[in-house]
Amino acid sequence: QAVLSLQKMTDKRKTKALIIQAFLALMLLVSLAGCDQIPFDIELPWLQVTQELPSKTATSVSTADTPEPVDQTTPTPAPPPTDLIIWLPPEMDPNGAGSAAELLKAKLNAFSIANDKIEVVVRIKNATGAGGLLDALTATSAAAPAGLPDLILLPRKDLETAAMKSLVYPLDTLTKVVDEDDWYPYAQDMALIQGVIYGIPLSGDALAMVYNPESINPLPGDWNALVEGNAEVLFAADDPQAALTTALYLAAGGAVQDNQRRPTLIAEPLTQVLKAYKEGVTANVFREQTFTLQSESQVWQAFENAQAGVAIVSVSRYLHEDQTGISLAPLPPISEINLTTGTGWLLAVSTPNPERQALATALAESLVEPAFMSQWTFASGKLPTRPSALESWQHNDLRTMLNQISMMAVVQPSNTITSSIGPILRDATLQVLRELVEPSQAAKVAEESIQ
Repeated sequence: QAVLSLQKMTDKRKTKALIIQAFLALMLLVSLAGCDQIPFDIELPWLQVTQELPSKTATSVSTADTPEPVDQTTPTPAPPPTDLIIWLPPEMDPNGAGSAAELLKAKLNAFSIANDKIEVVVRIKNATGAGGLLDALTATSAAAPAGLPDLILLPRKDLETAAMKSLVYPLDTLTKVVDEDDWYPYAQDMALIQGVIYGIPLSGDALAMVYNPESINPLPGDWNALVEGNAEVLFAADDPQAALTTALYLAAGGAVQDNQRRPTLIAEPLTQVLKAYKEGVTANVFREQTFTLQSESQVWQAFENAQAGVAIVSVSRYLHEDQTGISLAPLPPISEINLTTGTGWLLAVSTPNPERQALATALAESLVEPAFMSQWTFASGKLPTRPSALESWQHNDLRTMLNQISMMAVVQPSNTITSSIGPILRDATLQVLRELVEPSQAAKVAEESIQ
């Protein structure tokens, strides 16, 4: 019986060996003839492929270390935009009255036609305040992102806030227009927020001097000559941002931030500015009404009422008002440096959609083309941000003066810097004007207050 059992096992082994040999021979035949030459199908019932799926009870793994599954389906491409939404302040309403509105409307229509008749939707928002451009952008981003504009026009200080809140998008990869040489230096600088381009400058502005030629003649060559004159000088001494004092302080060589970008003030150049203020009080150039003025509007109203011969206001104020009997000049230098502070309005992209971003950027680029900027800024009473745009202005004397002011302008300090040093400079200014403290002492206190 044991022999029979052994014989069966031997037969089984022989059978298995024969099968293996046959299989190996068949594989050799396949390799020689090629798989597509075999005229029949072969099934190998003992060959099993098992796909091991992860157990549902397995330990979880961080998704940061686990690759996302690849979607093998081809996504349906999104349809191209059929409209483009832009938010503008009331003064830029293309349906408004005047040649500036007509120029803007024609420009938007031309862009629409050039881009497959895309609908350009303009929505008008207040420039500032509750419900204004920045306020509406902030609220819409939080509550109804689908209602965001594609392009928005913001003043520089609001653009800075919008950029810090990620309400607008960097333009470095979307356009190279700001890198071109045809910009005033301050305009290029105001397009940058912490070294990143966030806006395309549409119009500019700068602090300047407006005067009555009958009250001040000849034109003073520097600040000392202005103070020694007989004409009263008006400026917003109680301005919380201390715009004039900041500009004169920078012109005197002062710095507003240290190497770590922290707000700072230096006593020596500030003392020089405050001494000039004291000399003006002594000469009766700065009078009591100046000490109470807090805004440019108040300064202009007092100037219009013939209460002074000189007013320190923005260029845009002069361009918007009746210029009969008055003239414009740069700020008189307080030292050897000819300097004023500049700002302006910039176009910013506010949609996260890449296709709409590209289209919005294209519209912004068309709005800052020199030929259009020249016509539109002249018609609307705004300061061009590109030298080539100003060159086309017909008024030779005004063009020369605006170019001089634009070339000497530096961008206003950032919101963070201004909010820190502004109130301190205002207090020092008022104390000296009211003869409550000596300029050197006020400057020393200001320097220590910022540390």
